[in-house]
Amino acid sequence: MIVATFYRWLPGGEAEVATEDGLLLAVSARVLAAGSFRQLRVGQQVAIELTPSGTVTSIHLPN
Repeated sequence: MIVATFYRWLPGGEAEVATEDGLLLAVSARVLAAGSFRQLRVGQQVAIELTPSGTVTSIHLPN
Protein backbone atom coordinates (compact mmCIF):
# COMPACT_ATOMS: atom_id res chain seq x y z
CA MET A 1 0.00 0.00 0.00
CA ILE A 2 1.21 3.48 -0.89
CA VAL A 3 -0.25 6.72 0.44
CA ALA A 4 -0.95 9.20 -2.34
CA THR A 5 -2.82 12.46 -2.85
CA PHE A 6 -5.80 12.78 -5.16
CA TYR A 7 -4.60 15.17 -7.90
CA ARG A 8 -7.31 15.62 -10.55
CA TRP A 9 -10.17 14.15 -12.50
CA LEU A 10 -9.56 13.18 -16.14
CA PRO A 11 -12.04 12.78 -19.00
CA GLY A 12 -14.00 9.54 -19.03
CA GLY A 13 -14.18 9.18 -15.26
CA GLU A 14 -10.48 8.49 -14.81
CA ALA A 15 -8.26 10.34 -12.35
CA GLU A 16 -4.66 10.97 -11.35
CA VAL A 17 -3.03 10.65 -7.96
CA ALA A 18 0.37 11.97 -6.88
CA THR A 19 2.74 9.87 -4.82
CA GLU A 20 4.93 11.34 -2.11
CA ASP A 21 7.75 11.30 -4.68
CA GLY A 22 5.70 13.52 -6.99
CA LEU A 23 4.97 10.78 -9.51
CA LEU A 24 1.55 11.15 -11.18
CA LEU A 25 -0.29 7.87 -11.65
CA ALA A 26 -3.45 7.32 -13.68
CA VAL A 27 -6.37 5.58 -11.98
CA SER A 28 -8.88 3.94 -14.29
CA ALA A 29 -12.61 4.49 -13.99
CA ARG A 30 -12.96 0.76 -13.22
CA VAL A 31 -10.58 0.99 -10.23
CA LEU A 32 -12.35 4.12 -8.97
CA ALA A 33 -15.75 2.42 -9.22
CA ALA A 34 -14.46 -0.60 -7.32
CA GLY A 35 -13.35 1.76 -4.53
CA SER A 36 -17.01 2.76 -3.98
CA PHE A 37 -16.26 6.46 -3.62
CA ARG A 38 -19.07 8.94 -3.92
CA GLN A 39 -16.62 11.78 -4.52
CA LEU A 40 -12.91 12.46 -4.11
CA ARG A 41 -11.56 15.93 -3.47
CA VAL A 42 -8.33 17.37 -4.83
CA GLY A 43 -5.74 17.08 -2.08
CA GLN A 44 -7.47 14.17 -0.32
CA GLN A 45 -5.18 11.41 0.96
CA VAL A 46 -5.83 7.96 -0.49
CA ALA A 47 -4.14 4.58 -0.30
CA ILE A 48 -3.30 2.80 -3.54
CA GLU A 49 -1.94 -0.57 -4.53
CA LEU A 50 0.24 -1.00 -7.61
CA THR A 51 1.40 -3.74 -9.92
CA PRO A 52 5.18 -4.10 -10.31
CA SER A 53 4.88 -2.08 -13.54
CA GLY A 54 3.18 0.84 -11.72
CA THR A 55 -0.46 0.35 -12.66
CA VAL A 56 -2.92 1.30 -9.93
CA THR A 57 -5.00 -1.77 -9.03
CA SER A 58 -6.96 -0.43 -6.05
CA ILE A 59 -7.71 2.83 -4.28
CA HIS A 60 -9.26 3.38 -0.87
CA LEU A 61 -9.09 5.66 2.14
CA PRO A 62 -6.00 5.12 4.29
CA ASN A 63 -6.53 3.48 7.67
